[in-house]
Amino acid sequence: MALTKLNNQSRPRTAGEVIQVVRTYVAASSVIETTAQTFQASGITASITPTKSGNIILVDCTLPMVDCESDSIWIKMYQLIAGGSYAVMAGAQDYQMGIQSASRWDPAVFGGSYTTTSTSQLTYQPYFRSSGGGNVRLVHDSSSYSLTLTEIAQ
Repeated sequence: MALTKLNNQSRPRTAGEVIQVVRTYVAASSVIETTAQTFQASGITASITPTKSGNIILVDCTLPMVDCESDSIWIKMYQLIAGGSYAVMAGAQDYQMGIQSASRWDPAVFGGSYTTTSTSQLTYQPYFRSSGGGNVRLVHDSSSYSLTLTEIAQ
């Protein structure tokens, strides 16, 4: 996981300024799959510790090869705040990160945001499930994935 902190942390921030970027990237993953009909943790995680309450965290996830081998796949982005329990990001509806049916090797992308309420560590992770118990792959064998977190000053 790469961490990039930009500029001198002691000076005042300008609204819209990028403060830090954290990125998890795997170029050639092993398969991540399930037949479970309840949301399962993917194991794809990225964590960031905000520098200030009220800043915005941009959450961007790219899954280039989702494989609905024998069923529909549902995907949602979950969030862990200060070591609590994972929960779906606030405001998420049924199709927050997507649903795919009867498609092979299509991409799934997510772009969301969260306004920080403290400087406690935040961790993000996509969760996924099979609609009817058939095999679904969030990440196909040998494909890549990325999860990027960007803190923006407010």
